[in-house]
Amino acid sequence: MVYRVATGQENAMGNRLSIKRTLLHAVIAALALSALCGIYVLLSGSLGKTESKILFTTLTISYFSMTSLACAAAYEQKRYLLLAVPGLVLGVVGLLFFGPSIWAEWYEIQTISKAMCIMGVLSFSFAQACFLALVPLQRNQVWVYYAAVVSILGLAAIISGIIVFEPREDWIMRFVGAVGILDACFSLCVPILNRLGGKQTSETAHAEYEQIELVCPRCKEHGTYPIGTIKCRKCSLAIMIQIGSDSQRPAS
Repeated sequence: MVYRVATGQENAMGNRLSIKRTLLHAVIAALALSALCGIYVLLSGSLGKTESKILFTTLTISYFSMTSLACAAAYEQKRYLLLAVPGLVLGVVGLLFFGPSIWAEWYEIQTISKAMCIMGVLSFSFAQACFLALVPLQRNQVWVYYAAVVSILGLAAIISGIIVFEPREDWIMRFVGAVGILDACFSLCVPILNRLGGKQTSETAHAEYEQIELVCPRCKEHGTYPIGTIKCRKCSLAIMIQIGSDSQRPAS
């Protein structure tokens, strides 16, 4: 018989899950609405100025919603917050900034158009890094993820510099291509290593749990016990305590 871990944070987790569901439903609704608007514009037969603004607005909503979701997933797991938080901020700012810029035609101002491009590049880069952070690796393989992050952010910084300064040198574009190749290689290696055995085991993933509070199902004796096979202090009932996800937990 296997019992799940009971912690004092269950109520808070329940509240977070409720908020998460609400946000996901809101994102789905926004994406559905933007998709319908985009489809209408494309099928209406006329792609004038107003229709183009509607189309680009729907694309903006979809784009920043996806990047924000990737960063939110990493933030929820408390992994690499230095990447997740800026990504979330960029997603929110992007949604708030792109809409007025499109409809008020601020993008015709060179400074604003460059800021929009840089914001889009950085949002994608942080989302890519956060998405890769969700892939568990063994400790001796984590350096591949760090190399991927350096390549991702390095490429974003170079592209941002090109947008701002507009250099014409041929070697710069060659350098961008080289960094882009490194970005792609390291990013692909992360899920491949995971599939080849880099995924953490249940014991490794939950190594932070050393003891749990447990109520004996026979005598209702409450106590704190270590992980593994234990005996109730009152009735000596043998109980095996195992921590793992629902998919990993064997049948009772």
